[in-house]
Amino acid sequence: KHLFIPWRYSNMDAWSLTMSDDDKDQISETDDSSHLSVLIARVDRIEEQAQRVDGLENLIEDLQRRLHKAEQRISPFDSHATPWRRIHDCGEEAESSAQAEKVEDGEFRDHDFKPDEEYQLPMDIYSVVSAWQWNGRAFWIALLVIGVQLLLLTLLLVDQFGSKGASDLVVFPSNVPTIVHTAQALATVIAIMDQDDLRSAIEAFFDGLPTRFKGDVAFQGMGKVQWNFACFVRFLQGFLSVFASFILAVQSKTVFDVLLNFLGVKFVSELDDLSFSLSLIGYFGSECERASKKIAEVQFQQDNRNKVDETSWNRFWFYKYAHVFGVFGVLAFLLALFFWVLISQNNGDFSPQVFWMEMTDSDAPFAALFKGCYRVSPSGTRHDRRLEYEQMGFEKSGGKFAFCGDLGGEQAWTFMIGESATDPCRDYIGRSEPTTAYNIFDGVGNAQWFAPGGQSFGSMEVSKVLGVGVNACGRTPFDQTGANICEQLKFEGHIDVSQQGSRSKFFDKVFLNNSDSTVYTYPALTHPIFVGNSSIPGRYDLVFFTGKSWVLTNVIEANITSDKSGLSMQEYLDSDPAFPEILFNMIFIGAHVDIITSTVNYDDNQYTPEGMRWFRMQEQDPNFDFNYPTADQSRPVEIHLTCATCNNITNPCSFGGICAEDGTCDCINGGSGALCTEVPVGDATCHPYFNTEQFDWDGGDCCGATCTGPQCGL
Repeated sequence: KHLFIPWRYSNMDAWSLTMSDDDKDQISETDDSSHLSVLIARVDRIEEQAQRVDGLENLIEDLQRRLHKAEQRISPFDSHATPWRRIHDCGEEAESSAQAEKVEDGEFRDHDFKPDEEYQLPMDIYSVVSAWQWNGRAFWIALLVIGVQLLLLTLLLVDQFGSKGASDLVVFPSNVPTIVHTAQALATVIAIMDQDDLRSAIEAFFDGLPTRFKGDVAFQGMGKVQWNFACFVRFLQGFLSVFASFILAVQSKTVFDVLLNFLGVKFVSELDDLSFSLSLIGYFGSECERASKKIAEVQFQQDNRNKVDETSWNRFWFYKYAHVFGVFGVLAFLLALFFWVLISQNNGDFSPQVFWMEMTDSDAPFAALFKGCYRVSPSGTRHDRRLEYEQMGFEKSGGKFAFCGDLGGEQAWTFMIGESATDPCRDYIGRSEPTTAYNIFDGVGNAQWFAPGGQSFGSMEVSKVLGVGVNACGRTPFDQTGANICEQLKFEGHIDVSQQGSRSKFFDKVFLNNSDSTVYTYPALTHPIFVGNSSIPGRYDLVFFTGKSWVLTNVIEANITSDKSGLSMQEYLDSDPAFPEILFNMIFIGAHVDIITSTVNYDDNQYTPEGMRWFRMQEQDPNFDFNYPTADQSRPVEIHLTCATCNNITNPCSFGGICAEDGTCDCINGGSGALCTEVPVGDATCHPYFNTEQFDWDGGDCCGATCTGPQCGL
């Protein structure tokens, strides 16, 4: 190296001390290679001489220090080296210090030399924004890349926040297996520790704008606003990347999904590094290539960087470790969110709280009875980290859903009945297909269900209940829809000779608890009940709808008090405290039930059993607590229940009959029956109304040879 340059500084102590006149004569401009070796050899000789003298250890240390300082002074002013320059906008304190000591480019004070503190900017697009001229093409292309990166992360988060139409901002899984929770926690920690941009942004902001650089002169125009802006967008991108990784991780239901989502976000967060690498090889044009290469080569130093007294707390100590506080602060925040999600999942907060269930395609006799709303068990009972649900309003006799973790080697949701059923693996009457779902909608909704013996009894349709519907869910209105269908039923046929004298022939319609309110009750109490017209308080027979079928009861006898004897049947049934239990026994164990219809498939038949076929009830199974009345299709009963009253709107008289005010029909055209429904053909009497081709000309009754009366021969 050319050592003639430092001769301007011959008054420096290190040179004066370490070089004799003979040594100086040896140094020439043509013998550059030996300059430094001569200097070192001279110091070695002095050190060797000093070691021969006792007590000169301090002199040796001083010589070594001065030699090191001389080497530092030689390097910056090498005629072939890039000089160190000050950045113009490096701060008022640095500028005033430089002016006071008249420091020019290439000149430094002793304490300015920090070769071990030289650093470079990260090799990414954000460094272009922070260090390159803002009016250059490279700066704006870098901003475009950053904009795309931030847009992708924003779209990803918007897609997760509220995009599913739910009232909650973010929809989390009801719960996940422990191994998935472990993967979620690890992915969160790794996402933060792997996020260089987050750490670099905090460090660069607190270090501040560099005070000097060694590189292209273009960096001399670096400014604080541009530097801080780059720190901000770098931090924003880093935080959004970490937060997106966290949100996707805690929404994942499998370990594979956790890793896949993590890699997806990592790709987006590294677009700035990829763009810088492409810029280095010219993919974004020559100007971007030049800017990238200059940034990759430039060296920076900072006056206040890492000047920390490790023994005391001060703002410089905080500046140095601010990135550590920032990273661990974000980590603590996300881990707190993670544990909140974990605890909420285990508490069932993200599971459905109320839902509506209805069995479809099912001939199970209890299907209609347990149609309704189900809520999380107030007792908080859980099975295998899944909630237990019970039917709203029927805690003692209603249905229950719970999860069984070992059902013959399988896992499944099961359906139980009554408060005595507590073990979902033992007390169930139905089970779903094999599933590990934590959310009952995934495990029950529209899935095939099976009896304990393996027979399929249909599927269950499960749906959400939202808003104000939660308060009314499961409550049944007193249904007056069929109020005008038929006021009285007529019994036709024979069932049991022993009861012919006591069974009613007509059944009058009544509505119990007749009001506009809604209650938790059985369909039998919210649909019309037909009471035998020979019934009296304490002794009555009924026709009512169970929710699945119509039943006709035997004569029911009950004890009454004297104050009940004078009541009407509607008043008596409304006020009798024993009637709800009697009704429960009829619905759930078939008590007092004589005959039953087939399953009701049409809405109109929920209000009247007209036209339905009747059967004997199936034999009861003593092994079951509940034996719901079910029709035995192999034992039909030839009876009919027809409407005995007319109504011009909903139940008019047939064949031109006139409905009187008392609900009876005047069959003026010859029909008969309560509603004139019986056609009088073939009775040897001519009825002009029926003398049409449709009725085979009144069965021939209007021919002269086959009838009597004034209408014959028409």
